[in-house]
Amino acid sequence: MRILYLTDRLTHRGGAPHHLLDVIGAMVPDHQVTIAAGAKDSQVRLPDGVVFKRLQGLRSNTNTAHGMNGLDDLLNWADLTHIQNVMNPVALSMATAHHSIVTIQDHRVFCPGPGKTLPTGEACDQPMSEKLCATCLPEASHRTHMLSVTQARLESIRNARRILVLSEYMRQALEQVGLRQVDVLPPPVRLGPPKVSHGHGFLLAGRIVKHKAPEVAYAAWKASGTTQPLRIAGLGPETDHLQGAEELGWLERDELRTAMAQARALLFPARWQEPFGIVGAEALAMGTPVIVIPTGGMMDWCKQGCLRVQSDQEMVSAIQYLDANPDAALALGREGSLFIEEHFSPHALTHRLQSIYSETAPS
Repeated sequence: MRILYLTDRLTHRGGAPHHLLDVIGAMVPDHQVTIAAGAKDSQVRLPDGVVFKRLQGLRSNTNTAHGMNGLDDLLNWADLTHIQNVMNPVALSMATAHHSIVTIQDHRVFCPGPGKTLPTGEACDQPMSEKLCATCLPEASHRTHMLSVTQARLESIRNARRILVLSEYMRQALEQVGLRQVDVLPPPVRLGPPKVSHGHGFLLAGRIVKHKAPEVAYAAWKASGTTQPLRIAGLGPETDHLQGAEELGWLERDELRTAMAQARALLFPARWQEPFGIVGAEALAMGTPVIVIPTGGMMDWCKQGCLRVQSDQEMVSAIQYLDANPDAALALGREGSLFIEEHFSPHALTHRLQSIYSETAPS
């Protein structure tokens, strides 16, 4: 099969790009693969045999045909097009006119604001509208623009042959805006070797940005009184406010897995509704428990191996508990790794995606 992947940017930073690179790597042995992206980081190495095309228009978040030369030829070449993280409605309309699958990684096709989260911190459970979205987007012209672009993305995606999401939360969110034939296909998560030590230090990983609530984890660590360090594996503007934590910078994937395996626990608060939250599942795969304030799609993986908390003070108590009970941390992490092995096996999920491709491509 000739498979075309479309994405905004090929990078090693972030769960969504890692997911796409995993998918591409799994498909190369059996298919002809071309990937088109708006940009590609120099560090990204694609598997042998994969053809790369740069189409700058795929990076645009607005309705523009600029930078799309060559996309028609690629779409006509492909038996199947798989779209991830493309937010330009023109590109989406062109691609979904062919045999196509769209994986929706986040909220930008059904929420013009801050990730289905109200200014109060509560989840937004209503579909977008001028009246509702005024709460988060008070400036009228900006709100109208964002609603228009978001609605255009949604309408384009309706034409896709199949729509995939990473979590049950995302499926329900799309059902609310009228997309009812949506399949949940979580990202594959690779297990690490069995963890044999209790781990030392607490870890905060990923993008260190406001909607990830890193200051909540930092304040809980400080208030816990633990002598174990807080290590930050990631980059973002909020690192400036985390004085006293050990900054590891942005780690390559294997380095991050090592840091996870060496930690007593991962700290995972969030202010927005996480579409999935793969960094938590990856920590469990390394046998490391997660102290988590669950939102959105996190509930698909934080059933075993996690201490689920609902407040800042509960996070403080959870840190104190795992600090004082290393054997409990090790046991909890083992429970989590078994759950990940059962539900997020790369082999099983790749086989399922192969089946979806076969069902969707023209016979």
